[in-house]
Amino acid sequence: MRLTLRAWNAPYECLQSEEDSLYNMDRYNKTRYSRRKKKEGLLELASREAHENQEVYFATILNDDDSPYCAMESNVGYFGFDFLQDNYADFLTFQYRSDSEHKGKLFLKAIFLFECYPGTTEKMRRTNFTYTHEGGCSSVIYQGEEYNGTSEVIQTKHPPISAEELEKLWVDYPKFGEYEQLIRLDRIPLLARERILEYTDKEFLAFREYLQRDIERYQHPME
Repeated sequence: MRLTLRAWNAPYECLQSEEDSLYNMDRYNKTRYSRRKKKEGLLELASREAHENQEVYFATILNDDDSPYCAMESNVGYFGFDFLQDNYADFLTFQYRSDSEHKGKLFLKAIFLFECYPGTTEKMRRTNFTYTHEGGCSSVIYQGEEYNGTSEVIQTKHPPISAEELEKLWVDYPKFGEYEQLIRLDRIPLLARERILEYTDKEFLAFREYLQRDIERYQHPME
């Protein structure tokens, strides 16, 4: 996989140009990089400074064939990753948050699963798994439509996750351009993992392969 600092344009299912990515960063951060005449290297410079100042910047992590693997957004004390299916629908989101009591650390606070109707990119259901620093776990399912009276919200408080699972939710604050540890699928606690696999085994078989790859890479590294 490789990293580009060009943002992912979800509505158009493509990478933004460097110029558009830079312009959008300027809008969020109230900077003026896009107005400079010399454009070469500007996106990396602006993104690096945004990282150091904990301001808004974006990146897209690509597969070896240059298809998008996940899209990243960084803001003050926040890193979000939207993982994409082959049809470019975002099916999984990681949300990391910083905490004043844990300097230099991020916590995987929430994992969202987006389920689409079979064979489409139309969202059918969203399940939010959230975690606490003490190991608490809860979920909220949003499904149905308000316009036809089928809208439903199901909230559940689950048993605490294990100490091993909780440890994996913590990660060191990344250096600029180094996000491999934040996209590790083996960080997903078992309850959420099983629910995600239940969906992806029907709609996105590659997820199981990616998950197994990360398990072997980080939990059972080769000697």
